[in-house]
Amino acid sequence: MPLTYTRSASGTIASTNTRNTMMTALRKIITTALIASLLGQTAIADTGNLPDLGDESAAVISPLQERKLGEEFMRTARSQLDIIDDPELNTYIQTLGHRLSTKKSPTAGQEFHLFIVNNPSINAFAVPGGYIGVYTGLMLATETESELASVVAHESAHIIQRHIPRMIAESQRTTLPAMAALLAAILIAGSGRQGGEAAIAMTTATLAQKQLNFSREFEQEADRIGMGILTSAGYDARAMPAFFERMQSQTRLYETNLPEFLRTHPITTRRIAESRDQAEHYPVVKNPDDTDFYHIQAKIRVLTGGRAADTASSFKNSLASGQYPHKNAEHYGYVWSLLANKQYPEARREIRELLTQRPRYGLYLIAQAEIEMAAGNYDAALALYGAAVKKIPGDFALAQRYASALLKTGRPVEARSLLKNLVRQQPDDPALQKMLATAAGDSGALLEAHQAMAEYYYLIGNTDAAIGQLQIARRHAGDRFYFLSSLDARIKEIRDEAAIYKTK
Repeated sequence: MPLTYTRSASGTIASTNTRNTMMTALRKIITTALIASLLGQTAIADTGNLPDLGDESAAVISPLQERKLGEEFMRTARSQLDIIDDPELNTYIQTLGHRLSTKKSPTAGQEFHLFIVNNPSINAFAVPGGYIGVYTGLMLATETESELASVVAHESAHIIQRHIPRMIAESQRTTLPAMAALLAAILIAGSGRQGGEAAIAMTTATLAQKQLNFSREFEQEADRIGMGILTSAGYDARAMPAFFERMQSQTRLYETNLPEFLRTHPITTRRIAESRDQAEHYPVVKNPDDTDFYHIQAKIRVLTGGRAADTASSFKNSLASGQYPHKNAEHYGYVWSLLANKQYPEARREIRELLTQRPRYGLYLIAQAEIEMAAGNYDAALALYGAAVKKIPGDFALAQRYASALLKTGRPVEARSLLKNLVRQQPDDPALQKMLATAAGDSGALLEAHQAMAEYYYLIGNTDAAIGQLQIARRHAGDRFYFLSSLDARIKEIRDEAAIYKTK
């Protein structure tokens, strides 16, 4: 069938048939390949000499379409990946992402959305639209925040350089079915999962080799640009080659069972040498305080450590032996492990000692209040939270924890007030939308409750349920034209979007 062409407002000529087919193919690739953690490509960078991307990749998929694809990916990912839903961890990783998006950075103007996947693999991946997934295994494997930041900077470089659209543009020189199969094959093979070899067999050897070479070029580019992102945020550029070297030194320990990072980011002596050479072009700087990083690592060890009793014993033994990177962080992890093991008196003693040293540290104040919540001392917990938010009113994780405590203790009106502000800051967080729906419903604000519940369902990929909630919300809108028009517009928007991504 002949292709028809249209000229966009910006003057870009695009194939309408190709674009529509591409959107469907991309949806399939993203929801099958990426969800299985197949996009493990991490990088680092230099601010100068950015390549001219030209119009070819933009003709295949526009920045707006990239964002929409990223949003679709996240809606599917929330149902298929074990994404960490912990206020402290999420606030930390988002703060790290914001730090890397400075005005002086190559990332200026790009919005990033970081999330943590509960997976022991040492890996991270980038998705079109600014979404970056970081595995808990990687967060535990890095020894400093600068090393973790270097990986995130690399992934950021993949996004700002539009590597996935450029890969698609290159593949469009072949047939669309071959392109779709090739991308899926490379992603599957890169993940180290079973089926990768069979997927590559779906394509010709020539095409596969050509695309793999294209991927290596992207990795080199992401290394250069990622290092610029890293240094713009105030980190020492040498953190990147330091992490590369340690990963390379561990390859002999794994034999054929390499960590995901080493499979998807092959580290060679040449790559390390190039990154070291790049780093020397930047001044030596004192890396940021790693206190938050070590505390978050300790929290991850509790969340992923298995039996609570075993985790508590592990922290107790490390404290007794002095084998830890940060003493207070180790005590902090011990607090959470004691709480998980329902050893409340011991947990109280530990957290009080920590608070004598840092009485205004948000992580400690949250832990103290959560001990009382877990022990059933709700009045004490709410008093602690109330005092804490006055001490540090801008702490997002603290406010979210407080709102959760208010909901659990039957105080929805106060919770609703807090949650409306939090949702304005992070409207794409399904946990916050669900909490707001509960708070609004229990407060008697039924229209708002069903709207928030609709957004919750939309964010987890259940568009039918989202539309159903909006239709219920219409019944609570009465004859108020503004609300009815807004609800109808949102229903149409979700239906139109669902039609675009409907698998054919």
